[in-house]
Amino acid sequence: MTSLNRRQFLRLTAAAAATGAVTACGGTPSAPAPTVATSGGSTSAPGNPTAAPKPTTAAAAMSGGPAPTAAALNVSSSQPTAAPTAATTAMTAPAQYKEAPQFAEQVKAGKLPPVAMRMPEKPMVIKPIESIGVYGGVWHRAFKGLSDRVGPTKLLEESSVRWDAPDPNTIKVIPNFVEKWEQNADASEYTFYLRKGLKWSDGTDVTTDDTKFWLEDVIFNKDIVPAPAYFARQRINGEYKNVALTVVDKTTFKMKYAAPYPLLPLIMAKLQGQGVGSMPFITPSTYLKKFHPKYASPDDLNKAIADKKVKTWQDLWGTAGNLEGPVAFWFLNPDLPVISAWKTTAAIPADPVAMERNPYFWKVDPDGNQLPYIDRVEHLYYDGNNDTFNLRIASGQIDMQYRNVQLGSYTFLKENEKKGNYVVKRWRSAQTFTFFPNLNAPDPVLAKLFDTAEFRQALNLAINRKDIADLVYNGLASPRQASPVKGSPEYDADLEKMWIEYDPKTANDLLDKLGLTKGSDGVRKRPDGQPLQWSVEHTDPPGSPDDDMNQRVAKYWGAVGLKVDMKYVERSLYQQHVYDSDLTMGKWGFDRCSVVKADAGRWIATIEDGPWAPAYGHVYSQSSYKKIDPPMDHPIRQMWDLWDKCQVEPDEAKRNALFQMVLGIHKQHPYTVGIVGEPVQPVIVSNSFHNMPDGYIADDTTRDYGLVNPPQFYIKK
Repeated sequence: MTSLNRRQFLRLTAAAAATGAVTACGGTPSAPAPTVATSGGSTSAPGNPTAAPKPTTAAAAMSGGPAPTAAALNVSSSQPTAAPTAATTAMTAPAQYKEAPQFAEQVKAGKLPPVAMRMPEKPMVIKPIESIGVYGGVWHRAFKGLSDRVGPTKLLEESSVRWDAPDPNTIKVIPNFVEKWEQNADASEYTFYLRKGLKWSDGTDVTTDDTKFWLEDVIFNKDIVPAPAYFARQRINGEYKNVALTVVDKTTFKMKYAAPYPLLPLIMAKLQGQGVGSMPFITPSTYLKKFHPKYASPDDLNKAIADKKVKTWQDLWGTAGNLEGPVAFWFLNPDLPVISAWKTTAAIPADPVAMERNPYFWKVDPDGNQLPYIDRVEHLYYDGNNDTFNLRIASGQIDMQYRNVQLGSYTFLKENEKKGNYVVKRWRSAQTFTFFPNLNAPDPVLAKLFDTAEFRQALNLAINRKDIADLVYNGLASPRQASPVKGSPEYDADLEKMWIEYDPKTANDLLDKLGLTKGSDGVRKRPDGQPLQWSVEHTDPPGSPDDDMNQRVAKYWGAVGLKVDMKYVERSLYQQHVYDSDLTMGKWGFDRCSVVKADAGRWIATIEDGPWAPAYGHVYSQSSYKKIDPPMDHPIRQMWDLWDKCQVEPDEAKRNALFQMVLGIHKQHPYTVGIVGEPVQPVIVSNSFHNMPDGYIADDTTRDYGLVNPPQFYIKK
C-alpha cells in the first residue's frame, strides 16, 4: 500500500473555543470557523468525498475499492470550535416531519403523539452520506456476548458534543444533544444549552434536572462511582478538583472548572456513551431515582435488588463505577430510557439481542424524515471462533460490520464477495498490534526485568516484523512501534521506528549482558536461577490470523532463549486479570492513536487492557482496582506530571510541546512491543446496505463507525 504522509491523513478541526459559541441548527459562531481542507487542498461537499489515493501494491490492488484516505490531523484547542457542517446541522429544520410507517399507525391509533410533538424545537439535521434512505429492514450483525458489548454500544452513542465527519478528510467537534455551547476566554467555564423539547425514549423531557441528578447523585456519589470520569474533574498538581455545576434554567447549565480545560470538547466527543455515566451531561433521572437510596424507599430498593438478583443497591448500578449494572446499563435493561436511535427490546441472554427504533429520536434528514431509517438491529451471538464468523459473512448473514473482522481473513472475504452478496470496503485502523510487558506483574523478578529498558529492547529486536506483515497480513499492515499514526499532530517518526529492526544478534547480546545465561535446553535463566519463561494472555481465538502472529512472536522470542506461552482467554476474564494486575504480559491493540489528546490513557497507563503498568495507572485514576505506588523516581510520574500540565495549559503551542514530552519519555525506551500497525480495516457491507462509506479512519477515539452516523444507514434490496 502506498506510504501515506502527514498531509494525507485526516484533517481534524476540533477545539475548545477561546470565546466562541457553537450553534447547532443554522446558527452562526461568534468567530470564524477554521478552514476545512482535503488532501487536494480544496473543499469537498459532504456527499461527494475526495477520491482516495489508489493502492499500488498487489495486496492493495485487490481491494476493489479505494485505500483508506489520509490527510493531516489538525487539532487546535486554542482556536474557536468549528461551526457545524452541512453534513449534520448547518441546515434549517424542515417545516414538516415524516415518520416510519409503524409509528404513523401508532399515531393514528392514539398510542403515540404526532411526530412533530415528539421532536425538539430544533432537531439535528443529518445529511446522508450518499442518498436519502427508505424506512424498514433489519440490520444483522454478530457479536461475542456481553464482553463484546462495546460493538453494539458504538452504534448507539449520543453525547453532548460529537465528532462530525462529512467526508474521509474532515472531522470536527460539533454540538449534538446540546443545541450550542459557549466557553470563556481561558476555557475554564462552559455553558451548555440543551435542545428544547428533547425527550427520552419514554416521552419524558430531557432537562437540567437530569444534569443535576447525573452529576450530584451519580457521578459524585462514591457508592456508585468511586472515581469520577475526566469530564467531571481535573487533576491539578497531583490532586483532583471536581467541576462545579450551576443550573441556569430547565435547558441551560454551566460547568465551572478549577483551571482551564481546553481539551474538554475533544474528551467529551471521545467519551460518548449510552450508559448512565459515560454520557456527559445527562441521565434519565425520573426513571433512575427509583433505584437510588436518596429518593427510593428501602422496601422499593430491596424489591429491585431481589428482582435483579444482586446483593446490594450499588450492584444495581454496576461495579467499581462502570455503571454497567442491571438497572443502569442499556444493554441489560430494556426499560432504561435512552436518547439513542434504537433502544434495547431483547437483552442478554436473548439471542439475538435486539434493538428497535426510538419513537422520540431527535434527528431528521433534510427531507424531514425522522431517523433512523432501519427498523431493527439484531446482534447474533457466536462463540468467538473466527471461522464461524467468516462463514456467516460468506453466506450473506452479515449486513454491515467491521468489529471482529480480521485483517488476516482479507483474502477469504474478498474471494466470497459475490457468494455473500457484499463488498469489502477499507477503512484505516489507528492502532498497532502490541504486546504489553506488565511492570506490575505478579512475579517480582519478571516485573523488574520488564522495567529494564535493555530487556524490552531485546524483546523488540528479536522479532521479524516484516515477515509478520507479509506472511500474516498480506502487506496490509506496516512494521512499526506503538505510536501515534502518520498524520496525527502527535506523530513522531522516530518513535514509530524505535527498536523495530530485526536484529537477533543484538537481542542476544543485550540478554547476555543482563546476565541471563542460557541453560542446556537453550532457555535462559532468570536472576534467581529459574527458567526465564512466562505466559502472554490474549483474546485472539485459536487458529485466527492474529493468533498466528502471536505464535510467530513466541517462536522469535524462543530463538533468543525466552520461553513464552501464548494463552487464549475470554475477554471478560482478560479484563479482570488486568484490573487485578494478575497477568504477566498482555496482547492488545494499541489504539487511540489518531486524535491522541482526546484520550491519552494508553500513554499514562490508565487504559488497562493494554497492561504495561495497570496498577500504577490505578493510582493516577484513583480506581478501586489494585493499586501499586510507583517509585518516586519512576518515569511514569514524570509522564503524569506532564499530562496534568498539558490538560490545563491554555496556550496550544505549549500544550502540544508538553504532550510531545510525554511521548519523548516513551521514545527513550518504549514500554511496549509494537509489531505491525496502521492496518487496513476490512468493512463488510451488503449490497443492500447503503450510506456506509469507504476510506474513513477506524479508531476507538473517533468511535469506529459511530463516526459516520449509523441512524442514516438504510437497507434497500
